[in-house]
Amino acid sequence: MANIIDYIAWRGDIPVEQVPIGEVDALVLAYLSYMPYEGIVPQAFNGELPTLAQAAGALLERGLFGLAMMDTSKLDRQLLEAVRGSVRFGPMRVCGYVSHMDDAQEKQFSAVTFLPPAGPAFIAFRGTDSTVVGWKEDFNMAFSGEVPSQREAAAYLDRAAQALEGLFILGGHSKGGNLAAYASVFAAPQVRQRVERVYNFDGPGFNEEIIASPEFDGMNARIQTFVPQTSIIGILLWHTEPFIVVRSDGVGPLQHNPYTWQLMGGGFIRLSQRSSSSQLAEETIKRWLSELTPERRRLVIDGIYAVLSASDGQSVAELFEPRNILAILRALGGMDEETRETIAEAFRGLGASLMESVPGFVDRTAEEIRQKVRG
Repeated sequence: MANIIDYIAWRGDIPVEQVPIGEVDALVLAYLSYMPYEGIVPQAFNGELPTLAQAAGALLERGLFGLAMMDTSKLDRQLLEAVRGSVRFGPMRVCGYVSHMDDAQEKQFSAVTFLPPAGPAFIAFRGTDSTVVGWKEDFNMAFSGEVPSQREAAAYLDRAAQALEGLFILGGHSKGGNLAAYASVFAAPQVRQRVERVYNFDGPGFNEEIIASPEFDGMNARIQTFVPQTSIIGILLWHTEPFIVVRSDGVGPLQHNPYTWQLMGGGFIRLSQRSSSSQLAEETIKRWLSELTPERRRLVIDGIYAVLSASDGQSVAELFEPRNILAILRALGGMDEETRETIAEAFRGLGASLMESVPGFVDRTAEEIRQKVRG
């Protein structure tokens, strides 16, 4: 089956002047936002800017690859080599690279802008990396009307609009897709008019407060959200735009990895609906969150994060080192009774929500089996 690396081999000789940026191009550029461009791509949006071919070459020479949660270094190398030799991607200029981490604000933010020889500029927002603070900010979206990375995403778009002329396409994978959608909705009014479309690749939605805001009405038609058939991340929280379901050859949560998304020619292989397990997860989590007040959600998330922060682990992988596991267990034992009971009550509610969703899951699974037998 073909993936985004195969796509560059197939379509890499077609310049964007001939065929404008489409959905698969957008996923390629969104994924390239995970690359560590420090010392390679400037923060400025104009001046002497490297081409994407030059940036890819520098990353390959330094042995620097993506910062996504998945271990994809081998595929990242192949992607960068393909991009470097591509007529379609190589000539694009790369600018506006920023990467900010702030433990105190619980913020993990990064973005980069690609300037094709023709057509709109493409702003790519990085998704969640492997840092604990990055994951904490994701969870904060469940109760906060706005998290720091969302504010910075809107401000980034405003700065880009001041420096660059013309239209914009926004995109991102995972949390980056959420940031792209947020920026398009909450940037300055005159800037929002210049956003041609937004690509959200398996990124979570928003809490009820943001979804209900009037600002969303004018942008909804321009947001396209793509999810794999067994999406877990992209179905979190609330969306008002319909999902576009993409076939993935990954297993379960590994379908979040963009390299598993399948395509044919210039587009993704689309499916009519998500899997029963993805629908079960969506129903369970939404029912559970609906029964928790935003304050209750905050107490649960802050309590769990306080325990994890008791260790020296800065990344999710480091949390599982023996010394950090011991520190986490000690912090868990020292948690005050009220917080412990709040967390326990919340997870009991999650279990109850799951049980309420199971009958629908059984019915959908049975129907899937019947369709396969008929087919």
